[in-house]
Amino acid sequence: MRWLALFCFSASAAIIALQYGPAWVVLSLVAVSTGGLLYALYQKKRRRMAALVLASGVAFGVFYQTLYDFLWVDPVRPLVGIEQVVTVTLSDYAQEHTYGAKVTALLDVGAPRPVKVQLYGDETLLSCAPGDRVTTNASLRSAQMIHEKKVTSFTAKGMHLLLYAKGDMSIEPVGRPALAYLPLSFNRLLQEKIAQLYEGDARILMTALLTGTRTEFDDTLYSQLSETGVTHVTAVSGMHCAFLFGMVRLLVKNRRKAALVGIPLLFFFMLMVDAAPSVTRACIMIALLSAAPLLHRENDSVTTMSAALLLILLGNPYAAASIGLQLSFLSVAGILLFSNRIYGVLSGRCRAGAAKRQSAVWCLVWSALSTTVSASLFTLPLVAYYFDCVSLISPLTNLLCLWAVSFSFYVGILSLLVGFVYLPVAAILAIPATAALDYFMAVVRLFAQIPYHAVYTSNAYLPGWIVYVYLMLAVVLLEKKRCLRTAVLAAALSVSTLGAVVALPVLASGSARMTASVLNVGQGESVFFVSGGSSALVDCGSSNSWINAGSVAANQINTVGQTELTYLILTHYHADHANGIETLLSRVSVKYLVIPEVHGAEEQALQAEVLAVAKAYSIPTLRLAEETELSLGEAVLTLYPPLGAGGINEEGLSLLCSCQDFDMLVTGDMDSETEALLLQTANLPDLEVLVAGHHGSKHSSSAAFLEATAPEVTVISVGDNSYGHPAPETLQRLEEAGAEVRRTDRGGTISITVY
Repeated sequence: MRWLALFCFSASAAIIALQYGPAWVVLSLVAVSTGGLLYALYQKKRRRMAALVLASGVAFGVFYQTLYDFLWVDPVRPLVGIEQVVTVTLSDYAQEHTYGAKVTALLDVGAPRPVKVQLYGDETLLSCAPGDRVTTNASLRSAQMIHEKKVTSFTAKGMHLLLYAKGDMSIEPVGRPALAYLPLSFNRLLQEKIAQLYEGDARILMTALLTGTRTEFDDTLYSQLSETGVTHVTAVSGMHCAFLFGMVRLLVKNRRKAALVGIPLLFFFMLMVDAAPSVTRACIMIALLSAAPLLHRENDSVTTMSAALLLILLGNPYAAASIGLQLSFLSVAGILLFSNRIYGVLSGRCRAGAAKRQSAVWCLVWSALSTTVSASLFTLPLVAYYFDCVSLISPLTNLLCLWAVSFSFYVGILSLLVGFVYLPVAAILAIPATAALDYFMAVVRLFAQIPYHAVYTSNAYLPGWIVYVYLMLAVVLLEKKRCLRTAVLAAALSVSTLGAVVALPVLASGSARMTASVLNVGQGESVFFVSGGSSALVDCGSSNSWINAGSVAANQINTVGQTELTYLILTHYHADHANGIETLLSRVSVKYLVIPEVHGAEEQALQAEVLAVAKAYSIPTLRLAEETELSLGEAVLTLYPPLGAGGINEEGLSLLCSCQDFDMLVTGDMDSETEALLLQTANLPDLEVLVAGHHGSKHSSSAAFLEATAPEVTVISVGDNSYGHPAPETLQRLEEAGAEVRRTDRGGTISITVY
């Protein structure tokens, strides 16, 4: 039995359980450990050993997590919420941020012991280098709880404090970088050399492939890669480590020498990309697998994977919440457990040593497909959960594109090495790599335009289909004979049920007179109307950086079978109502853009961006300065022009959607004074649904407005925010008005159907 694997997995499982489980999980794990030890006393030697190893692993995991919290987490908790002078040592290069710059650093002065933190400051940080010391007055906040909501993105990287610089920063340059920062400096040098050799998409992709830096990925590019199932090839991962070590094996034939050269190179590469979990996992596994034969030890992939997992969690137990770590280990587990079985089912009689050349080609195809499918076997639910979509063409995209990525990786490294010696020759070498990356992007963009290339979690039937597919796979894999006929039948059933999953929301939307959906875009707003084959989207934005309102809206639009918006309507020019438009337009056609006709300097920057994007997609623009009615299937959209003055919120459109006896009003961010003007100007009916103004702000949805419109249901489009939305005063007014309150932050996307 794999005793080391059993210990590592049980210890890792205990740590992961403590990360995700409630407090009583600790007692449960202690009970399991104690019970295992007692059970071992009454069993035979082999079972006794297994119980002892299992119990020891669980006990070790609980002990280590507790020790880590005692040493590194508990000491920083008293610092949360205070403001003081701190000194930090930068451990990376700074990146641009919405309000300046951000950088990872080590808090040297101002904490009981050095603590890894995220420092936010002004653009001055962009000129700093790793090792520089920064002294500033800073506000210290928790990296675990933000706005009373648990957050794991920072702790997964080992950061438990967020520092917000107040005022000036005193910077002490390090001068010559220390040896510890050499990998990061080399990373920056590679980025500069890539910029000299590559342009456009090729430069962006090559930078991601070789340095792990994806800061230049825009929302549109990321959406296309995600929906075609090839995001993983542009993120530095285990695949790139395999490419790198494979290159060493090609150049160095002797296994021992290849290990001596390749292993240090791998760990240098790991440090260069900031020890991303997927890269760390791959480096540890490749190092152990390469060293095992040299040390006359058994070469076992399962044991090395378990050891890699535990080593990463020992470095930071909170890395268990890392999306990259979860996807990396689950994909490798799927490959190790099922790749050979799936290959056997797919290949049929195509075996190694087949005489026909056609059989050899098909064997390569089956091998690539079996690897892709097995890697997705455990990751599919997580991908759907984290990225809100399941790519249906991922196996085909990977089959057509992986060769181009591996080719670009090898040639890219060669071109950079030559570029440090003689740039003109390196530029020639960069030509085939650029061509391969251009081919990669051409395939991605082509496949992203195929209807139903992905299914989205906005489709309520998708989770059930995923469960059904797993049942079909289980039937195929558990069959002893691995009959190709069974595999074909299972695939046919999965495809046919997928057709039903895709068709049901389309049929439901088509059978209704009108459907209105207030989309869950976090702290922002986007309202989608469909009627009689026509559709309109009112606003498309979010102030939450982790939510792309354009993707959320496009997912909903595609789910109900719409490929074109009749109208894209903007109430006003605020980012949380408009910053998703570029991504939306990259995925959905729009007939008309409708915007308010306003004059003033305050809104011109965002207005110019919106108009530029509309011009790029050749979308006619309608500027509204008076009350206008637009036909939308069996519904009518009545748009009211800007009525207020003094700010963007008051200079926006409002919209009434009417379908038979149903009326729904969207007022954007208008305040109570502008609401009063709307009541004076427009003949508003009693409302069935009101989308609360300004995300439930205390300055909107006044008592007079609610009394005049008498909404039966009020929907508040709101998410994580620091403004106190929705305000208690507003909720109280809505309750007194007798309106049922629905919130997107609690109920997700809220849909209303009129039959």
